Amino acid sequence: MSRKFDFDVATFSRDQISEMTWDNLQQEIFRIKRVIKEAAIQGRDTISYEIEYCYLDHERQIRNRFEQRPRKKSVGGYY
Repeated sequence: MSRKFDFDVATFSRDQISEMTWDNLQQEIFRIKRVIKEAAIQGRDTISYEIEYCYLDHERQIRNRFEQRPRKKSVGGYY
């Protein structure tokens, strides 16, 4: 019994990605990863999905870097 899988991946503009909430961003990343996996299993071309994943993951990395607190300098160096 085969399972139908939706390979339609919406491409997002830079503005749409930056306006996503953290939860929406994570949800899209997980969805794209699942699509890439399923497409690879079926022998489909995954390049367009991988490109979309890279854009979303880049935004995730930027947000992670931005949320980290800057390190404070102590007398003996950084702590």
